[in-house]
Amino acid sequence: MNLKLDRFIETYKGEEFDVTIIGGGITGATLAYEVASRGYTVALVEKKDFGGATSAATGKLIHGGLRYLKQFEIGLVREALKERRILSNIAPNLVYPYPMVLPKPGLIARIGLFVYDLLSFDSKWTWDESKQIPNHQYLKRKELNQKNLGDFEDAAYFYDAICLSPERLTLSFLKSAVSYGAKIANYTVVENLIWEDKAVVGILVHDVLTNQKHQIRSKVTINASGPWTHNILSKSSKTEQPMPKKRSEGIYIITKKLTNLMTLYVGDKGHFSFAPWRGHSMIGPTEKSYFGNVEDWKLTKESITEFIDYINETSHLKEKLTMDDVIFAYGGLRPLVESSDDTYSASRRSELYDHVRDGIQGLITAAGGKYTTSRHFAESIFKQIQKKLDKKSGEAISAKQHLYASQIPNVEIFIQGAKKQNADFSENTIDYLIRHYGLQYEIILELARKTKNLAAVLNADGEILAEVVYVIRYEMAKSLSDIFLRRTGLGTLGILSDEIMKVIIDTAASEWNWSEDTKKKETEIIYKTLKLPV
Repeated sequence: MNLKLDRFIETYKGEEFDVTIIGGGITGATLAYEVASRGYTVALVEKKDFGGATSAATGKLIHGGLRYLKQFEIGLVREALKERRILSNIAPNLVYPYPMVLPKPGLIARIGLFVYDLLSFDSKWTWDESKQIPNHQYLKRKELNQKNLGDFEDAAYFYDAICLSPERLTLSFLKSAVSYGAKIANYTVVENLIWEDKAVVGILVHDVLTNQKHQIRSKVTINASGPWTHNILSKSSKTEQPMPKKRSEGIYIITKKLTNLMTLYVGDKGHFSFAPWRGHSMIGPTEKSYFGNVEDWKLTKESITEFIDYINETSHLKEKLTMDDVIFAYGGLRPLVESSDDTYSASRRSELYDHVRDGIQGLITAAGGKYTTSRHFAESIFKQIQKKLDKKSGEAISAKQHLYASQIPNVEIFIQGAKKQNADFSENTIDYLIRHYGLQYEIILELARKTKNLAAVLNADGEILAEVVYVIRYEMAKSLSDIFLRRTGLGTLGILSDEIMKVIIDTAASEWNWSEDTKKKETEIIYKTLKLPV
């Protein structure tokens, strides 16, 4: 379990691949795994960091999407519920059953939950019994109080699942892909499609870190760039399409802990939830129209303030939330395939478009979709790829075996054993490392044992300094924001104390051999990144 990720682009010799994927979000990551594990050669390029945009802007739920039943998207909900079970099987250290409460459910919501149970008929077919999900219950105030589920007149009590770190689950799919021979590179920007007559035969890319350009040739190119889908297609007049006039912004805020259980609220602007997370509350998502360029989107104080007002109107908190209660916020744009005025009701289905319909060979666009259903979407994309390649493929295994470093049959028992075997570290540290790094936790412990200062504990979760070294050496972290926001949890509860920040930045700077000027500049950038917008 010592897989080390490397940017293939730095040693690229010009070989042709069966498939090239544009985009290193969850769609690209699951597809890279599907393609590589079926025996095809594949290269994936990501313009910034893997899973750094929409794939990180989630509420961390792995769910069927109860609200989509209201829109009669039965097929989408069933697909998502099946994938919820599969993800808890193949990534047992990252995905867990998660209880929640829906106060005052109306008749339609209660019927919806009944249907939800029916559609999740296989929720108990899990590899690990602790991952089984029970049917919902409808409870009155007395029972709710007895079970410590909140002081409501009545409520529905049901389960979905949560992913501790969607960023690391995306990375786990990429590691699995690399273990089957996939080539991946972050910070590699697609400048153009390569054409031969009416066929796309590859991409021209710019390696931002080395300032080199390369032509990557492939038999099939997949545009899986999420909200940037139209930007990629607009690089050629042959594929150019009108840009969407409107997109959907979703944000989350992190506050002090307000509830012990995930609680849903529904208002006239849509739903949101309070979810307990790492000793705090994660509240979201919002549903707000965005009219600008994708590249220009950023989290604003205005969006956070509007959301706080909506929370105070809808959830009837005893004490109103204020901006001072918010310690961190994040968000992004959803890659919807519809462009209707009502983004809240727009479908979350995925869409596969083979450009052969327009007389263009070698190009497929994969857009939209839910994080939960990405693995299944990758299977659908692969079927389209198979039709274009005269090459035998291997058996589909992505739903049948654990992701890389997640081969842990019973997580809770494994963690208990690991705590006893590694008593030189705190139980919090062992617990955090196994749940987030799977079996590769041993590499991090070994780093900490060899260099004593790397055993330093950095936060209440038990994260240690050795993680910083590990993600640089083994996980292709190339910037401080990669470390703080996507490989570790060090920045996702806001800025740490100046002392801890300095220790982390000094360690990273030493690994990267930064000059003092570079360190100062990068320090300013990460502080600005982690601060709330003003």
